[in-house]
Amino acid sequence: MNIQTFDSIIIWAILGLGFFTYYQIIFFTIRAKSGLYDASHRAWTDAITICVGALPLLGLLGTIIGLLDAFTAMSQGEGMGETSVLTQGIASALWTTQLGLVIAVPGWLLLSYYKKLQANEALNHAC
Repeated sequence: MNIQTFDSIIIWAILGLGFFTYYQIIFFTIRAKSGLYDASHRAWTDAITICVGALPLLGLLGTIIGLLDAFTAMSQGEGMGETSVLTQGIASALWTTQLGLVIAVPGWLLLSYYKKLQANEALNHAC
C-alpha cells in the first residue's frame, strides 16, 4: 500500500466517520460498564447506528467513483495501451469497498454489545 491510496475524499470520510463512531461507542460503553448510564444516551444510539450503517455506503460510493474513473479511462482509449489508469481506478474502487466494510463490521459488533448493556441497564432501572 502506498500513500497514493489515501488521496480520495471518500477514504478520508470513511476514516473520519469511523473514528467518530468508534469513539462514541467506546465512550458510551465505558460509561455503561462503570455505572454512569444515563437515559440521554439512548438518543445517541440511533445516531451511532446510522453512522455505522453509513460506513459501507461510503465505501460503495467510492466504488462507484473508482469504476467511473476506470470506465472513463477506457472510453478515452487510455486503458487499452497502458493499463495503469484502468487498474488504478479498479484498485481505488476495491480499496474503498474494503475499507468501508472493515471499519463497519467491528463497529456493528461493538454497537450490539453496547445495546445489550443498554438494555440490561434499562431493565435494572425498571425494577
